[in-house]
Amino acid sequence: MREKSEIPAEVSAATLGELLGITGNRVNALGRDGVLPRVQRGGVFAYTLPDAVVAYVDWARDNPRGRRVKDPALADEKHRLAKEQADKIALQNARARGDLLEASAVRAEWLTVAADLRARLFAVRARIAVRLGLDRATAAALDSELRKALSEIAAEPRPAPARAPTVEDLLS
Repeated sequence: MREKSEIPAEVSAATLGELLGITGNRVNALGRDGVLPRVQRGGVFAYTLPDAVVAYVDWARDNPRGRRVKDPALADEKHRLAKEQADKIALQNARARGDLLEASAVRAEWLTVAADLRARLFAVRARIAVRLGLDRATAAALDSELRKALSEIAAEPRPAPARAPTVEDLLS
């Protein structure tokens, strides 16, 4: 064991890193963050050995999972941001696989289908009138009933979904 007089009062980031089992860059980062006390000597930072070791041990004890921020709210925000980014990538992947469609494209397709259905239903009246030899009044009554039925369908309120689907719902 070294004598107390042989232990230098100040060491470099690389030397302190070797003693603590971390890199010199991590030592510098902890110094910048105010975790480790440091002094500037000729443009280079030095760390006082006893104070820096005690400060690192205290920090490591207070941050058992290696959390690098002292503010728990900031850590929670970083976690939320990481989750949002993962969800964004999951949605992009689902879209690329064709598992997810744009709402505007689905709406446009359904409007086209509905317009085609409406046109074909109105054509039924004319075909039936010709096939059965209906007079004008009867054909007009049939046309009126078809229009009334379509108007009632369009006016019926649609129940809203219980909840919007989640990313997990879309990917399962």
